[in-house]
Amino acid sequence: MSPARRRSFADRIFRALVRLFPFDFRSDHGRDLEQTLREQHREAQREGSMGALVRLWLDVARDCFTTAPREHAAILRQDVGYALRGLRRAPIFALSAVLTLALGLSAMAGMFAIADAVMFRPLPVDRPEQLISISNRTGPPGVSFPDLQDYRRQTPALADAIGYQAGPASLMVDGSSERITIHLVTDNYFSMLGVPPAAGRLIAPNEGRARGDAPVVVLSYEYWQSRFGGNPAVVGRTVRINGRSFTVIGVAPRGFHTESLVRIAAYVPAWMTDAFSAYSASAPSAPSVFDDRSARRFRVLGRLRAGVSIDEARAALAVTTASLAREYPSTHKDVELFVVPETHARPSIESSGFLRIATTVLIGLAAIVVLITSANVTNLLMARAASREREVALRAALGARRGRLVRQFLTEAIMLALLGVMAAVPAVVIAMRALRNVLAGASAIASIDPELVVNVRVLAASLAIAVGAGIVAGIAPALSACRADLGDRLRSGARAGSVGSGSRFRSALVVAQVALSLTLLVSGGLFVRSLEHARDVDLGFDPDGVFLASAAPGIQGYGTVQRLAFYRSVRDRIAAQPGVEAAAWISLPPMGIIGDLDQVSPDVQPTDPGWRPPVAMRFDVTPEYFAAARVRLVDGRLFEARDDVAGTRVVIVNETLARQLWPQQSPIGRMLKADGDTLEVVGMAHNGKYMNIGEAPRPAIFRSFAQTVPGSATLAIRTARAAADIGPAIRNVMQEIDRDVAVYDVRSMVTHLDNGSAFMPFRLGAFMTTLFGGMGMLLAAIGLYGTIAYHVTQRTQEIGVRMALGARAADIIRDVLAQGGRFALIGIGVGIVLAAGLAQLLKGLLLGISPFDPITYAAVAGLLVAICLLASFVPARRATAVDPLVALRAD
Repeated sequence: MSPARRRSFADRIFRALVRLFPFDFRSDHGRDLEQTLREQHREAQREGSMGALVRLWLDVARDCFTTAPREHAAILRQDVGYALRGLRRAPIFALSAVLTLALGLSAMAGMFAIADAVMFRPLPVDRPEQLISISNRTGPPGVSFPDLQDYRRQTPALADAIGYQAGPASLMVDGSSERITIHLVTDNYFSMLGVPPAAGRLIAPNEGRARGDAPVVVLSYEYWQSRFGGNPAVVGRTVRINGRSFTVIGVAPRGFHTESLVRIAAYVPAWMTDAFSAYSASAPSAPSVFDDRSARRFRVLGRLRAGVSIDEARAALAVTTASLAREYPSTHKDVELFVVPETHARPSIESSGFLRIATTVLIGLAAIVVLITSANVTNLLMARAASREREVALRAALGARRGRLVRQFLTEAIMLALLGVMAAVPAVVIAMRALRNVLAGASAIASIDPELVVNVRVLAASLAIAVGAGIVAGIAPALSACRADLGDRLRSGARAGSVGSGSRFRSALVVAQVALSLTLLVSGGLFVRSLEHARDVDLGFDPDGVFLASAAPGIQGYGTVQRLAFYRSVRDRIAAQPGVEAAAWISLPPMGIIGDLDQVSPDVQPTDPGWRPPVAMRFDVTPEYFAAARVRLVDGRLFEARDDVAGTRVVIVNETLARQLWPQQSPIGRMLKADGDTLEVVGMAHNGKYMNIGEAPRPAIFRSFAQTVPGSATLAIRTARAAADIGPAIRNVMQEIDRDVAVYDVRSMVTHLDNGSAFMPFRLGAFMTTLFGGMGMLLAAIGLYGTIAYHVTQRTQEIGVRMALGARAADIIRDVLAQGGRFALIGIGVGIVLAAGLAQLLKGLLLGISPFDPITYAAVAGLLVAICLLASFVPARRATAVDPLVALRAD
């Protein structure tokens, strides 16, 4: 290589290194540095030593990589310090901007916290990215224990798989009993998840696999802290769970869980499932869940082998499923697995799809709030930039480059955004705690405790959004302030702001805010209307005047005879209370957070090769339930006293199941199989809603309560007495009959529906969307007020001249209101188009309401027009107070 080419190559390398420095530094010192390098390079070449050249370039690279970050940091410190001093000199502006940004950023940060818990946060276990959820697509979503063992052994794509199921239990220690939720887990549960104990040890592989093994229990860390004060001496102690003695062998690590919604207090080996089953004692001849392939009760997580994709796992599991179908055709006909990443199965397979869609939609609405916030702050910054034009001109005249000035404005905007997110985070923490409290009160059947926390991921996302919002809000004011003519600004003095392109841009921002606000308000209105429609849906039963109270004698260790005696005594005593029309027991009330499912098949199965056994909702009820809930019997008879454990097993089906199993035939007298039992159909009930309001007509069966005798049940009482009166009466009766059986979930059926799967999704959706819409409307009103006030200020001379020439105050007010009305009408027109597009995405979340519901659109448009006119009226009134003489003297 020639010396000239070597010099050219060296110059290119050095120029690239110099680009690491800030622009101002390069402009001031770049040529001097380049000249110094050339001289040093020539000296090294004259030495003729390659080592001298290498040392030179190493020194240059070290200097650049150490000095450049310091220069950037120094300039950043200058900009941040200048921005903070400027904000300190304008406290009202700073406070307004920070609070506005905090409003929008709190909405986004809150939705990030919810989305993180629902969709993104990995389980606190070893290699969570390898975990997949395995469930049944064609029947009850769970997997049977024998199938789980076959999937573990016969699927090479899986390194291992675990099963677990949640259930209620009563834990007693030192004579004090407490209702908790436990996990019954397979023996490899902790070993596959790879978690260490916080104290003692965990359930080991092959431990508790035989029915004769000593019962052991592992406490969750949180329950260990709350119940035992974190005392390590609890390890080795004996506690009683459901009346049986268990040895505490250890404590799970802090924060460990595999349930994203329900708070788990303890972990028990799955081999105790039969002992904990609500129905096991009522059917002693029924096969154990460990032998019954139709008992699909376990939720399953699998771990992929290293290098195996989820698609490969799906294919491998399909092969195993086909093999099981050939070996067990009676229980595995057309079984199809649903295999997804673990994060896609939260909080349950049944609700994960809806919840992910709803969360995504709400994140989008929160993003619209942030856009409105950014537009509002942009308006504030535009006004501030107009008042600082002389300052900018002086700095530019003194040598400040345009890039440096733009960066200064952006730094100020970003600092406002960061202060906004600092104000938003405490509000989000409080909001998440409030939401957890609301969800915790949804049911006493299980402890609902979603992990809604503001963690590092939520903070990082919020900071990123804040910086983005700051850049979006600051870029237009920065460019506007730095592009005008210096001479004009210096000559114009304080009256530099003009009604030109900047004014048009601010007007466009207001129109955008109105349009986006209408989009949010329409979304909220559609959810509110959907909630109203949901309350008018025929539920198949009458919730008004019905009160509920739950009890669980089974978790006290009571056998079938004791439980049945308790249930009958309570029902008889409550039915005899004054004002009680009817009282009945039901295993689980409809549309709660949990429900029972049974796969059913008729006595003679259809010959159609594509036919699959339907999955029916299951309710175990006493004969009085149909009167208490006012469920209409279409055909046949109700349960009778003879339908007990000693009698023929009977069932009442609903109309949908009857049509599916025996189309155009009466189901009365027919036989069907459910949960391993052969049942005679004695009645047909009117269809109803069982899990959620929006469900299509689904099959349901009602079994005789006296034949199943569940371990826990809910008493439904129809009465005209007030809630404050009937609630204590129910508790007193149950306590008088048996003080050891806890009474919980005492509430009206209407409250149960509001807090359960019936109305809770619609209530939360209506609340969140209406909240976002209210935020957007408030911000749009503030933005419109600011813009109209700015225009009035700019038109001070014009208004003064008009009033001096005899214009009336009413004319001035009408003129200003007309300007605000134009903004509103244009924004509403654009917003209707945007809202119609967004409403299409909401279509699957609405019930009985068109996404183009004219009442909602008209009401929202009318509300926004009124708000916009109100926001314009204040500056309009102020305009009429202008003294013509003062206005004419103004520059």
